[in-house]
Amino acid sequence: MHGPFPPNRRANSQRPAVRFGLAFAVLLALGARTGTARADGSEPAGQGAHVVENLYGAKLLDDDHAVIVGAFGAVFRTADGGRTWQAAEVPTREYLFAVDFDGPRDGIAVGKAGAIVTTADGGATWTRRDAGTDRNLFSVAFSSPKHAWAVGDWGTVLESADGGATWTNRSLKDDVVLTSQSWPDATHGFVAGEFGTVQRTEDGGATWTKMTTGTDKTLFGIAFPTAEKGWAVGIDGLVLRTTDGGTTWNLQRGRMGIESLEALGFMEALRNPSLYDVRFAGPRGYVVGDIGTVLVSDDAGESWKEKKLPTGRDMNWLRGLSVSPGGRALVVGSNGLASFGRDGDFVGKEARP
Repeated sequence: MHGPFPPNRRANSQRPAVRFGLAFAVLLALGARTGTARADGSEPAGQGAHVVENLYGAKLLDDDHAVIVGAFGAVFRTADGGRTWQAAEVPTREYLFAVDFDGPRDGIAVGKAGAIVTTADGGATWTRRDAGTDRNLFSVAFSSPKHAWAVGDWGTVLESADGGATWTNRSLKDDVVLTSQSWPDATHGFVAGEFGTVQRTEDGGATWTKMTTGTDKTLFGIAFPTAEKGWAVGIDGLVLRTTDGGTTWNLQRGRMGIESLEALGFMEALRNPSLYDVRFAGPRGYVVGDIGTVLVSDDAGESWKEKKLPTGRDMNWLRGLSVSPGGRALVVGSNGLASFGRDGDFVGKEARP
């Protein structure tokens, strides 16, 4: 069974040492818990829910409304910027790895073993949908109104033209785990995954073309604010950038090559934790990863500054990230961490504005 994201299967099998970032992620993922209370670790307030599950996906609907998903079918929503969270009844106990919304009410969450659930009321209630596959699904995204895509294990690509009610298999021929996707518009889409995989479509998903990234490392997150400019993040603090639609990629952070833990050095590996998600809202960009790592860009991704969550949360791994049009960000991770931030500063122990 995979952890929150798959291991780089072939690359790992060829090396005597397991990559530090992946081993760390998998070990932490095994520590998922269940329960009820608030996401900030404090006592419940009123009817608020106390979130202790590991969280993998987040979607900010606006500066105050958000939905987060995680272990054992956990779904929580907030209407007050994270001061309180309400648990939703969801017809699955499979891990949910990602969530996206088409407007304020219609949303889709996907997860382990082909789990897909949809909502039409902002996340209050959810309906189980038939994915037509039992492959793990790691990412879901709307490319246009009602038009959604889910990607995952073994090159799985699913397409829905009715808001997630039904799905058509559009899987790639390549045996590659797809971890993330980005759609700057309805025509242009990008998927990323293990072995440095990036594939691009310019015809709304009808065909896909392999891009050369220059690395064999697993890429966990990808974001294209436009059809030309994009970023991909992954193992060992890797940040790649393209300005020509993925045809060529430049290294911004980390190393392109694959080294064993012994060759790289433990402390050096610790200083370059794996990165799992990247998002933009205008000129502000965010990247999140292991050991409470948050990278922030104030210049549209030209450069990145490292930030840490406050003491007490600075060793939590972070998996999910969402940014509102207003520039507010929400990061989620281990042990119920759901932290809001603005201007690159996040609240750690308390999920408050």
